[in-house]
Amino acid sequence: MSTIGIRLRAPGARLRARGLVWLVARQHRAALWAGLAVVVAIAAYIVWQRAEMVGYARAHNVQGCADWDWKGLCHGREISPDEGTTPMAEALRHLGDTYRTPLLNTGRLLIALPVLIGVFIGAPLLARELETGTHQVVWTQSIGRTRWLIAKLALPLVAVTAGTAVLAALYTWWWRAARVPFQDIAWGTAVPFDATGPAAVALAPLSFLLGAAAGLLLRRTLPAMAVALGATAGVQYGLDALRPHLMTPRTIVSALSEDTSPQVYFNSWRGLGDGYLSRSGEKIPLESCSSAVGAHGWERCFARLGATKRWYEELHPASHYWPMQWMQAGICLAAAVALAAFCLWWIGRRRA
Repeated sequence: MSTIGIRLRAPGARLRARGLVWLVARQHRAALWAGLAVVVAIAAYIVWQRAEMVGYARAHNVQGCADWDWKGLCHGREISPDEGTTPMAEALRHLGDTYRTPLLNTGRLLIALPVLIGVFIGAPLLARELETGTHQVVWTQSIGRTRWLIAKLALPLVAVTAGTAVLAALYTWWWRAARVPFQDIAWGTAVPFDATGPAAVALAPLSFLLGAAAGLLLRRTLPAMAVALGATAGVQYGLDALRPHLMTPRTIVSALSEDTSPQVYFNSWRGLGDGYLSRSGEKIPLESCSSAVGAHGWERCFARLGATKRWYEELHPASHYWPMQWMQAGICLAAAVALAAFCLWWIGRRRA
């Protein structure tokens, strides 16, 4: 078998891919076409939903309006729940009822894609050939193991990364239009964080290489798929646990009698920690008295700990979003590079 990537069939004929490039493309052409169809379908759905949402908001003059603390903030005025049936309040309610669920479900689907990539693309890619022994046919045609591995990994890796990048860009575009009316959805949670920006793109090659490494080590398809499922799910769980600590949260302090302006929390990732401050400024987390019973029990508990009437809350402001996106993406890409290097090292030392 020729190892030349391109060959001219006849004078004046067009160039055709040959060798390893042709072989890998032909082996995976069905999966490539299926993946392209999935990307096109999800991309079309995102574009359609965003267009419908933005069009409805503009038609009812509620673009830039938001729900916060059970009040609607729209064009500088507050819409309390008592107004109920006014056109603007009804439009805000319809906006949430109609477009919130599709937004969240699409994000969950995009989060599941890296797991599916690792299980159904990465794991069988090498495990199936090693299990059936078809890799030996290629290795006997003067093609080294390293070149075979690079060719097997390169095309699917580029395909899954490109497809994920397209979907992540479109979902980010949709989320940026929806983040004001749905600002109660914390941007640091799995949806939307793991479905938007470079963090979503970097998860695809990492999941793919996790599956490929599992297949290379186990040489059996089904066990490799099971390991890839556990590994990719574990990676996503670990990233979610690590994310709050990528940057130092900002601490907001206020007196309990003060009405803190909602602008302080606008588009912030809240719920990272809260409680009271002592006279010396020490933080007393709210869970310190979680075992107390009744309102008086809570009061006595915090009084015993020296709590004052100053309340604190830890949060990540909106300005932390993009730095944390790039930090998580960097972690994933570094792990992906390490996995790729391990696969190259392993294939050179593994007996046929």
